[in-house]
Amino acid sequence: RVDSGEMALAIALYPVSMKQLMEIADTGNIMPPKTTWFEPKLRSGLVIHKLS
Repeated sequence: RVDSGEMALAIALYPVSMKQLMEIADTGNIMPPKTTWFEPKLRSGLVIHKLS
């Protein structure tokens, strides 16, 4: 889309690894919004249902 002139700028970012995410969480830091976006999304019932 940049090549066609539709957009002026493109930015590509490397994804956050699970190791990086866990290290940040373990140190009590926070990440910017949308940096922890995962696909595919779990069904909400799996997240809130007690498994044990």
